[in-house]
Amino acid sequence: MRLAPRSTSLGLLARWPRVHGAALAVAIVLAGIFLVPGLGHARDLYESDDGEYRLSLASALKGSWLLSLPADDPSTEESAGGAAMFRLRFDVTARLSRYLSAEVAYEHRAVASSASGLGAGLFPSSNDPPFRLAPIEDLVVNAPPGYVHRHELDRALLALHLPFLELTVGRQALGLGRGLLFSAIDVFAPFAPNEVDREWRRGVDAVHAELRIPDLSVISADVYAIFGRVDDAGLRSFSLLGRVRAIVGEVDAEVIAGSRDGEAMAGGSMSANVADAEVHGEFALYGTNGRGVDGGFLGTRGVVAKGLLGASYTIDLWRGIRVAAEYHHSGFGLENVGRDPSLLFDADFQRRFLRGDSQILGRHVLAVVVSSELSDDVSAGVSYLQSLTDGSGLVSATFTWVASDTLTLVLNGIVPWGTPPQEGIPRSEYGSSPITLFVQARLYD
Repeated sequence: MRLAPRSTSLGLLARWPRVHGAALAVAIVLAGIFLVPGLGHARDLYESDDGEYRLSLASALKGSWLLSLPADDPSTEESAGGAAMFRLRFDVTARLSRYLSAEVAYEHRAVASSASGLGAGLFPSSNDPPFRLAPIEDLVVNAPPGYVHRHELDRALLALHLPFLELTVGRQALGLGRGLLFSAIDVFAPFAPNEVDREWRRGVDAVHAELRIPDLSVISADVYAIFGRVDDAGLRSFSLLGRVRAIVGEVDAEVIAGSRDGEAMAGGSMSANVADAEVHGEFALYGTNGRGVDGGFLGTRGVVAKGLLGASYTIDLWRGIRVAAEYHHSGFGLENVGRDPSLLFDADFQRRFLRGDSQILGRHVLAVVVSSELSDDVSAGVSYLQSLTDGSGLVSATFTWVASDTLTLVLNGIVPWGTPPQEGIPRSEYGSSPITLFVQARLYD
């Protein structure tokens, strides 16, 4: 979330060769590492004769580039800018026995930009993860504001597989809810609505136990314990949630309750098939201390509500056209971004936004997504997001070409509208968003 003016066009041009030269150098180095024979193309490193023990490696290199045209703000001198991100990731999985497995994921991430804030919402978040005991990451190169290269441990887990219990301990991906772009209950490292690459959800440090009744797959219970940073004062945050899920006929429902980062939480979600359509919904109530909240549930700042209602339908035309729509309400957002944006500068509001309490700045958003396969290798999707408060919105179009088993190319374009910012301060939900062209190349082993 950018709340201050970016650099002037003069500074942008002065840094451009250095920033993108560094990005190119990093890309060459990472590509060289990735393409080393026996590394980039290795998968099964070891497998026992009986197949009970196995060690495998999957590697991926992704290069992302974007060109951005900022919203018109007469008080600032901003021009078109560019950014690039390169990610080199190694995923090691091991089957240690019939009942025990492990996974480790290690990643290098280099970002070069001609102005601060470019790529926010499209690139994966670079903020300090709030739900980790220790970051286990470090800076390789830090040359602000144009270039940052870091590496981190994004997965490190042990999993126990029993007929009645699935127990996962360590850094892992946790996803909750049924939403397509938004969620009311997915509050541990959720994706941004416009994030193009959703292949790897950021890992959190947790213990997840899923309890099952053998021969009764229609009901299960989960317990989640999620840990925050440990410092000199001890454990900084702790979350404990319980979930019960049941499948009855065409209805799949769940109820969640517990404490998230010291604040009470209760909610649930449901999805069902109705005729030839799918419908889904989520609702949750969060207890708060009132800090960083514009207004709460039923007029109280101590309780905040989030909700989601959506549906999807596949039109039997050509290869099939899937149409999905979602309405999302976030009580953590501002009642009207343009009327009084001062809360955007509040430290508690920013902390809540960055850790994923809300995926939008405002409270009411409508989204429509249309997607289809154009051929065996090419797919396309168009997303329409509309603020129901200030009339701002955006259209995002994505084309994906799976060129081969090892190469995928993605093209994305975003065109927003709405009241533009003033002196770098947002005056509408999407009016501050830039016109953006995004290109990504994905190489897999």
